Amino acid sequence: MLARWLRAWERKLLKPLLFPLTRLGMGPDMVTLAGLVVIVISGLMLSRGYLLTGACLLLAGGLLDAADGELARLTGRETSFGGFLDSVADHCGDFAVYLGLLWLSLNNRMGSEVVLIFVAFFGSVFGSLIRSRASMAGVDARDVGLFTRFERILLLALGLLSGKTTAALWVLAVLNNFSAAQRLAYVMRVSRLSRRN
Repeated sequence: MLARWLRAWERKLLKPLLFPLTRLGMGPDMVTLAGLVVIVISGLMLSRGYLLTGACLLLAGGLLDAADGELARLTGRETSFGGFLDSVADHCGDFAVYLGLLWLSLNNRMGSEVVLIFVAFFGSVFGSLIRSRASMAGVDARDVGLFTRFERILLLALGLLSGKTTAALWVLAVLNNFSAAQRLAYVMRVSRLSRRN
């Protein structure tokens, strides 16, 4: 929801970052991979208990993740492979962050956090799966759902920075799955209407 509102401002917000990236000779795919590396390091930091460092790296990785698509549009280098790579990198990055939090929770014997992490991660993956399968069926569910990856990264980072990680995981566990349910309901509704026509 917030991501869609910010999309109109994306170019202005990301412009200061795009020019240094182009001067460094980085293409969109390189930015995607760089963002993935930063987020994987964030997961590693989280697993070691360095929550503030992990949160800052998570935000930096999220910024690079937002920049790759805009850089592709700016340089005229949008490709289907770029979209595929971005999607794969997003999932790998999410897994690294959740795995880092899971490792930390297991080491500190925080059972409730372990469950929340699994539930939140399931909602994230399930929502992406619905979107992917819907696209194959000719239904665009990209903009459906209250919570996008942008909101997930922002909320988790704020939770880590403020020391409210458990509260952030609760919100993620609920809203990730709620958003997936919204997508599922939308796809079912559109599919029903298309069968009637």
